[in-house]
Amino acid sequence: MELVLSTILLRPYVFTFLGCFLFISIVNFGLRTTVLFTLFTYGVALGCEWSSVHNGFPFGLYHYVEATRGRELWVLGVPFMDSLSFTFLSFASYTVALLLCAPLCRHGRQLRLLDTVCIRRSARVCLLAALFMVMVDLVVDPLSVRGDRWFLGRLFWYDPPGPFFGVPISNFVGWYLVAALSVALFQALDARLGRMRSKPLGVVAGMPFGCLLGPGLYLGIVGFGVVMLFRIGAVEIAWTAIFIYLPFIALAAHILSRPASYGDNTAVELHLADFPYDRPFCAPPERRAG
Repeated sequence: MELVLSTILLRPYVFTFLGCFLFISIVNFGLRTTVLFTLFTYGVALGCEWSSVHNGFPFGLYHYVEATRGRELWVLGVPFMDSLSFTFLSFASYTVALLLCAPLCRHGRQLRLLDTVCIRRSARVCLLAALFMVMVDLVVDPLSVRGDRWFLGRLFWYDPPGPFFGVPISNFVGWYLVAALSVALFQALDARLGRMRSKPLGVVAGMPFGCLLGPGLYLGIVGFGVVMLFRIGAVEIAWTAIFIYLPFIALAAHILSRPASYGDNTAVELHLADFPYDRPFCAPPERRAG
């Protein structure tokens, strides 16, 4: 128990993001889906990290520095918090993909997502989410390999260092594969446990702007990484990250502002067919003026 508390105190930013993820996932997708997804994704990430440390697959070969062993929890030679991060990173990436793929409904000051089970579990959402998670890694990994310059500490090193600010290209390929697998797992769990006539345990129907909480978490993680890059003096990496994200932000703003992104009454009924407990909160959509 003392080691668990020490892990939380040593990595408070990780557990802050984790707490946000758990809350957002539960109120949007339910308690059972969230708990099972967290456990399964952590297991997948831990297995992939163990494999990479020993044989270089799928992230490329790297080695952990055991300076914090005894100060934080390690599992199978991997820091607990490292594998745990995959849960909230993949979830946040999934919510961004879902926001950009599903019809929207705006009524007054409320913005709602007219998603369906079909949209939630579509390959398009899965592959987009994996891409968005790799985009996070373009910020997170160059920052992590410079952990000795901030409060993360020197945690690991690539063998050999790669061309993207010390990170090998194989790492990003591995992240895409693991992200796609994690999101597909979430989709399967949500399709099996989330579609019911009664509201899943923990879901808060009608939460204003609930569909923006997950994307907000995503922006918070990216923003934290960019700010830390500036603080440690890795200015070239920080600006690279900003320029990588600018086209994505412009595209997202275009999608969310165009009238075609807002569903009609048919889209509302398709949403309610899968999530009938949303009916009291789904008013006729207001389409934006062109």
